[in-house]
Amino acid sequence: MDAPKLNALRQEIDAIDGELHGLIRRRAALVDRISASKPPGGVALRPGREARIMRQRLATHQGPFPSAAIYRMWREMMCAFTLMQTPDLKIAICRPHDQPGYWDLARDHFGCQIPFVANDTPAQVLAAVRANPTTLGVVPAPIEADAAPWWPLLAGRDATLPNVVARLPFLDMPNARARGISAFVLARMEPEESGDDRVLISVESVTGLSRNRIAVALAKVGLPAFTSVLDQVAGGVHHYLVELPGMIADGDQRLRELGVAMGLESGRVAVIGAYAVPAAARA
Repeated sequence: MDAPKLNALRQEIDAIDGELHGLIRRRAALVDRISASKPPGGVALRPGREARIMRQRLATHQGPFPSAAIYRMWREMMCAFTLMQTPDLKIAICRPHDQPGYWDLARDHFGCQIPFVANDTPAQVLAAVRANPTTLGVVPAPIEADAAPWWPLLAGRDATLPNVVARLPFLDMPNARARGISAFVLARMEPEESGDDRVLISVESVTGLSRNRIAVALAKVGLPAFTSVLDQVAGGVHHYLVELPGMIADGDQRLRELGVAMGLESGRVAVIGAYAVPAAARA
């Protein structure tokens, strides 16, 4: 291809860049208008809507441009717009020195504009979120081997306790150090439905419960079958993290009935959050 033709193509690319930049400015102006209509305070975060947007972008994307790059571009934009509406927004990340991958998970989801603060333990992250309603937390997803599980702490009634509102990664990044790990996002807000979700229920019991007993109790009160159950013992109390498809409000009558169906003489059954099923899990 001769030089004049190459220059013409490059000029067309320059024109497209100008159009893209103009559309971003137009989007920012609309976000400003939406922000002005909202009451002050809180976090301008819509995890369910964000998940729906990303699923749509990934589902309709075609051509040689990488899907992961589309994801990062839109995540970067959405989080920059969130920061516009919540200027004091921060992310408290549990990133032990020997596990840098959690920083990558947070960066790929929240972008490079929002300030990050590293913490050594989930307890420190939880304390930071409870201390400030505009601080979000990123903590490792629970595993059976956790010596000090953080998720039972969310089952209390204190107004400063956050909910799980998202799971990371939403899409695997090809160059991330976060291979094989996942995390939950904590926020002092209610989870938002995305159309394909998982709800997390904490069950406390002074005695052990079999998975069959939990399954029978769920069916008895009309709740769907669990997708997973995590069992941990702390302070002589059995804690179960039960994951179900869909969304359930913490005041749902079926939760009160669930404790009875399980035969709990004491303990608590509580929703501690929900998350949009990641795009990788839906593929």
